[in-house]
Amino acid sequence: MTPTTTPPQTSTRQLLTRMPVLPLLTIAFLTRVTVAALPITLLLTLAHTYGYARAGAVNGGYTLVLAFLAPLRARILDRWGTGRALVLMGATTMTLMTLVAISTAARWPWWTTLLLTIGAGSTTPPLNAALRASWRRLTTGPAQLKAVHSADSILEEAGFVLAPLAAGAAIALLGAGRAYEVTVACYLLVVTAYLTAAHHYRLTHHPATTTKQETGTPRRKSWLGPLARPRIVAIMLPLLVMGCVFGGTGVLLPAYAQAHHATAWIGPLLAATSTGGVIGGLLYATITWNQALWQKYRLLTLGFAIPACFLVLAHPLWLLALLLVVCGLFITPLFINAFLLLDATATDDIRIEANTWVGASTDIANGILAIIIGTLTAHQNWNTALLLLSCCATAGVVIALASPRHDHPPAHAGTQPPLTGTTTGPHTASPS
Repeated sequence: MTPTTTPPQTSTRQLLTRMPVLPLLTIAFLTRVTVAALPITLLLTLAHTYGYARAGAVNGGYTLVLAFLAPLRARILDRWGTGRALVLMGATTMTLMTLVAISTAARWPWWTTLLLTIGAGSTTPPLNAALRASWRRLTTGPAQLKAVHSADSILEEAGFVLAPLAAGAAIALLGAGRAYEVTVACYLLVVTAYLTAAHHYRLTHHPATTTKQETGTPRRKSWLGPLARPRIVAIMLPLLVMGCVFGGTGVLLPAYAQAHHATAWIGPLLAATSTGGVIGGLLYATITWNQALWQKYRLLTLGFAIPACFLVLAHPLWLLALLLVVCGLFITPLFINAFLLLDATATDDIRIEANTWVGASTDIANGILAIIIGTLTAHQNWNTALLLLSCCATAGVVIALASPRHDHPPAHAGTQPPLTGTTTGPHTASPS
């Protein structure tokens, strides 16, 4: 049986531990752990052979292509909802990732690895966006919607804690090259399972029909999709800053630790932000915060950006780790709010694509900073790298302070549960 809705009497706790939410959360968690471990093991594998500048270029190029083309792939699912397209994307990506592992083991020229990773990034199926766009079909009321998005985001951050620790342990035990090969093998298994779950629970089988209101949409809006809507762009701006800060640290931290002969710090440093994210997500999911979502979004942006402004002073490794944990406290709540705001803002014809822009906006900035920081670390310009990250965080503070207030959801938001208001029943509460 493949349920598509959750009966009204289902409690939030039951919702998280029943079909199909539990298996979907589980397979999504395992996939995210593996995907997060891939760039770490690949970076160190390539850095050992070609240096950090080229390794950063490969990682940054992969991330940029992954980010830029994710909305296009999601648009295919929004328009046609075809399971065949999802399977084709997944099969192509798995083939290319296998070739990447072969290229690193055989030490092919670095540009061949770059091309293969770019190819893999261009075909990666938008499974996470399809899942998040489907949560509103599997919940009843805003309290349950908040609970599922919170659980999803907390597990994602937990995966980013586990991934660098597991990658660091694998590298220490097996060496970087062998650790990457093992990670690719795990990737093939979990993506196959994710594709099977997506087909079984029909995450992409119900494309939206265009409403009368949307026919005759100007060509510019048709091409831009969600980005033609100012509210969605406003959601993305803090995520761009977040991508700059944490994309840069993803390349800086392992190089900085190795330069200071503290390889054992690599895993904990890379896990610091997500450790804070798990703690912050758990707190946010359990406390009551009675403010409009847009106001929360502004405050959470300031919460992660202000501590990051002091990265320029964080030369001791312990201070760097501490600042990243503090920044991380606000990351998961920020993502939860972003997804809830998208649920209130996006219409069904752009819902999956809009969800991909949450990750894409972060990854675009991530990839750009990975290339820049990779070049700086290759020349051991640690002060410049840390100053650049602090400047990016300062831009986040400016965005939060200058952003307009959006206190009311738009009239075209669709049929999703309301995001503000008072509790009207035991399972219908304002998510906060």
